[in-house]
Formats: sequence, C-alpha cells, structure tokens
Amino acid sequence: MTGRERIMTVLRGETPDRVPVSLYKINPFDNDSFWAQHKSFERLLQAAREYQDIFHLYRPKTGFFFSAPGSIEVKAEELQDTPLSKTVKLTVNTSKGHLRRSVRTTNTSMHQWVQKPWVENERDIMKFLQLPYTPFNPDLSDYHKINNTLGEKGIVIIALPNPLAVVAELFAPGDMQQSMMSTPKVIHQLLEKMQERLINIYRFISMAVSNTVIRIRGAEYAVPSELPVEYFPDPRKVFSDFVLRYDRELIDILRKGNRNFICYHWHGDIEQLLPLVLKLGIDILEPVVNSFDKPAYILRIRRMAGEKMVLMGGPFAEDMEFRTSVEITAIIKESIIQGGRKAGFVLIPSNIPESSPISAQMEENYIEFLKAGIAYGKYPLG
Repeated sequence: MTGRERIMTVLRGETPDRVPVSLYKINPFDNDSFWAQHKSFERLLQAAREYQDIFHLYRPKTGFFFSAPGSIEVKAEELQDTPLSKTVKLTVNTSKGHLRRSVRTTNTSMHQWVQKPWVENERDIMKFLQLPYTPFNPDLSDYHKINNTLGEKGIVIIALPNPLAVVAELFAPGDMQQSMMSTPKVIHQLLEKMQERLINIYRFISMAVSNTVIRIRGAEYAVPSELPVEYFPDPRKVFSDFVLRYDRELIDILRKGNRNFICYHWHGDIEQLLPLVLKLGIDILEPVVNSFDKPAYILRIRRMAGEKMVLMGGPFAEDMEFRTSVEITAIIKESIIQGGRKAGFVLIPSNIPESSPISAQMEENYIEFLKAGIAYGKYPLG
C-alpha cells in the first residue's frame, strides 16, 4: 500500500497492511519547512522520506483574525536583534485606541517568545472587540497544490482553531485562565466574536473539500495542567462552558459538509472529559499518549472511545527526548497493540523536535520510532 492508501484505509474503518506510522507534523519533502533549513535534521528527514506515511498540516490563510485581507491595516516593524534572532512588532488601530503585540523569534527554533501580547487588561479586550470584520472565503489553491505534489506519499490535513485557541493566544501564557476566573463574561465576549468569524470559515471549507481530514485544536486550554484544579474544581462545567458550547456548533457544520473526516486535537489528561467529546461525533482523536508514568493510557482511551474511533498516538515527547531507543521500542510495541489491534490506529509521537540542533539521542529515538512502527505494526498484530 502507498502512504495515502494506508491512511485512507484506516479512516474508512478498514484494515490496512500495517499501522500507518508518521512524525505527523513533518513533511520531509517540503523544502520550505523549518526542519529542511537545518542540517542537524538531515538524517531524520532522510529516514522520514524512506519510512513514514506523511501528514502535511495545512493552515489556510484566513486574514487578520479571519477578516478579509485589506479590511484591517496592520503596521509591522522588524528589528534584527542578533544574526539569528529578530523582534516583530505589530500595531493595529481601533476606535478605542491602539493594540500592539511584540514577539521575538530565532532561526533555530519554531517557538515564539511573546514580549507583549495583544491583550494585557480589560481595556485591551474592549479595543479588540472593536476590530472591524469583513467575511471572506480563503483561497485554498495552496491546499490543492500541496495535495497534488504529495501524491501517494500521504495526505493533507486542514488545521483550524476553535475560539478558545484563538483567544488564548491573545494573552500571555496563563493570563487567559486568570480572566476565565475573574471576568468570565468578558472572555465569553471574545469567544463569541471568534465563533462568529470561524463559522463562516468552517462553512466554506466544509463544502470546498471532500474526503479531507479537518483538524480542530484548542480544547487543551481548558483541561489540567492549563487549568489548575485548585482554581477550577468543576472541570466538566468549565469544559462545557468554554469549549463544548462552541465546538459543538463548529463540528455540526463539518458533519453537514462534503463528507470529510473530523479530527480533534486535544493534549492533556483527557480521560475524565472524554465522554463529553465523544458525543460531538468526531472521527479521529489525537494525540493519545503512553508514557513510562502511564503505560496503558492508550488502552484506557481505546476502551472508552470504542473500536470505530480512529486514535492517533504513541510515545510521549519527553520520553523520546530522554529515554533509550530500547525503551522507546517497548513503548511503541505496546502503543500499537493497545490502540490498533482491530485497526483504527495511527502511530505518531505526542510532539516533534522544534529546535535546532537536535541531540544525537533524540535523533536516534525518532528514527527508531519510524523503524519500530513498521516492524511491529504489520497486521495481524502480535
């Protein structure tokens, strides 16, 4: 089977020749990716080209907070701090004053260091709510181009946020959660504003493509450890109010669309709240992760989700960084058996290296991940 055939067979609820295995976010044939720019990833990319089933995560160009290009004037300033790093300052004007954001980036990492977030207080929220909005349909020509170029090597996933993902990134880390406690009505104002805009994007994309995986992220901002349990003693209520209230409508739009697959991206300890999400009617859940601390987590989630749900998961990224390749192989074998005994499973790590250079141990573990996934993922398992 080709990579595309193998993945699509799993999505259709059938049994492929083996479990698909992928680094997930890394398309080794994408010469413009972060990993392709750094020599330290050369050996890993070569292994990925040889072994993995490819998922290319595509993020549509959706304008400045989902408003049509040109509808909001954004002033951008760049300052080269060092030969490897720069600071980018963005400014927009509203009827209640300026909004500003400052971010530092480096050539050696995919991470951004927010020096000044868009929102620091309730006044900034009021400014943000004044931003104009002009609906539009994003151009998906890049999606079709990538899909055609990828061919039989794998599939393209369209990655979209939910309202909570957008709102969380307006704040400095942890600040949104404080506002959820102190001024929940204001946070809901922001969420409703984003929901209005996302509905248009979801409706368009749900009908513009078919047999495509559409991935929704953002739920992880409303589970521990993002939400400390000592301040949010009723996690079901918080999750229902800040996630399900909005995701339910977005997922319903996708389900009424053009026969696509709905993937729910959800980091964190999901077990307690999973029954609520299963009622939404998603097709794929990821990442579901085993670790040395929780060696049977995939099995527990599989039992809750049932055999028809596609699970994507495998080893915990921190284990990939610090454990030996022998230990990683053992986790992979168990992950495959727990999640994929009756098919419906894709082997992925919980995350991938996002800084250069990659250590020799991490490189070895990620290459071993690909090889072991193929070696132990052939059906029938065991």
